[in-house]
Amino acid sequence: MAILTWILTALLASLVALIFYFRRNRGHLENCGLPLVKPFLCFGSPPFLLNKIYMHKWYQEKFQAFGHTFARYDGVSPQIVTMDPEFIKEVTVKQFENFADTFAWDVEPGQTTLDLAPGNTWRPLRKLLSPTFTSGKLKSMLHPIEGLADDTINILSDTVKDNPEIDLKNTINGFAMDTISKVAFGMDTNVRRGQDMEFFNIAKDVFEAFKTDTWVNVFFFNLLALFPEIVSKMGIWPESAVKIRKMTQQIMAERDEKNIHVGDFVDRLREFKKVAEPPITPEMIDAQGMVFLTAGFETTANTIGSLIYHVACNPEVQETIFNEIIDNIGSDEITHDNITKLDYLEACITETLRLCPPIIEHDRVCTNDCEVQGIKIKKGVKISMPNYPAHYNPEFFQEPELFNPDRFLKENAENIIPYTWRPFGSGNRVCIGQRFALMEIKIFISKLLYKFKVERTPRTELKYSPGGFFLISYPEIVVSLKPRF
Repeated sequence: MAILTWILTALLASLVALIFYFRRNRGHLENCGLPLVKPFLCFGSPPFLLNKIYMHKWYQEKFQAFGHTFARYDGVSPQIVTMDPEFIKEVTVKQFENFADTFAWDVEPGQTTLDLAPGNTWRPLRKLLSPTFTSGKLKSMLHPIEGLADDTINILSDTVKDNPEIDLKNTINGFAMDTISKVAFGMDTNVRRGQDMEFFNIAKDVFEAFKTDTWVNVFFFNLLALFPEIVSKMGIWPESAVKIRKMTQQIMAERDEKNIHVGDFVDRLREFKKVAEPPITPEMIDAQGMVFLTAGFETTANTIGSLIYHVACNPEVQETIFNEIIDNIGSDEITHDNITKLDYLEACITETLRLCPPIIEHDRVCTNDCEVQGIKIKKGVKISMPNYPAHYNPEFFQEPELFNPDRFLKENAENIIPYTWRPFGSGNRVCIGQRFALMEIKIFISKLLYKFKVERTPRTELKYSPGGFFLISYPEIVVSLKPRF
């Protein structure tokens, strides 16, 4: 009986200790003056059933209820959620030294990619990687991307001969994957032709690991919210991403052994290894292949598909793009000079990224106690800046549901409120590959719309999948492709 009493006492004490552990950060948000999504017992604030909701829509509903900024507990972590452009400017620019980190946990060097790196590591890492995306480097990537786009269009020409209606999702994914494989790793993959699928599936599995579309994943991510220290022990990147890191390392080692120089991203990583100094390590250099491949593949393919949907639904917009392509490129080879003249197409891409931002939110973590717009913020508080609700806010964009590229033409630039359009993030840690992504999208869409008229069919829709708390994705993009010539 005494043993049973001791066991029950120990269990009760453990339960009480666990409750206090879960509630250790309570109090600050309740007193900061912001509307609060009340936490449930000791488990943080909802939502919990992440596989049943659309996170970007949930954020939008909360902003409608609470205003531009509110607070919640992400498990044990206090979180301020905002779409206020002035608040975001303070966090990402003016007080960058207080919000230089994107995550609160430490990860080992082999998992420290540019997006995960803490501020003191991010600075030298960003300095090393920035030359990858200079104008000169982008120009050198243009020709191989154009070749892949031409081949992809030829594949589509053959495919739609018998039936013009086609689901473009897999073809677009294949083009984006083959592009990043070529310009980054010097690999000639043929995912666009249904080959090299093992390599494609490795990259795809990285994004699958960050979805909460199954009960197992829902439980796992809710557990991480309660015990964020687990991330420091086990890492944030899944095994599929680790395979990409090892592949990057092997390619570099093979080129070193054979003294091969291609001039691509991997070669630049090899150069970085020679000059890198602490806190940058060789393992960190290898890890950059993970984020370059995954970030440069899925988000770009996602945006291309979304843009195709919108031009199919807006034939007058499509014809304006087509005329601009005819006037500036026609059947000529794409160059850096003529592709930069496609201002209307760029406005269409920008508007697509407003309506369909692939990334749900961007985060920063407070690293020093500070004050933003009169709100005292303690070290460790996470600042979440969702994109979708800001992009659809009528205070920021008139008639936000309407696809209107004109709003992003250069002559209308003064009408855009800074820090309201943020598909690539904002401030010092804005996406390093933004110009590369826009160039790739321009090339593909120019080739597609020069060759085909894209038309809507009864199956044309952009239906998002639930369970994504990182990426807004859709399973298919069905249109009809009619040859123009």
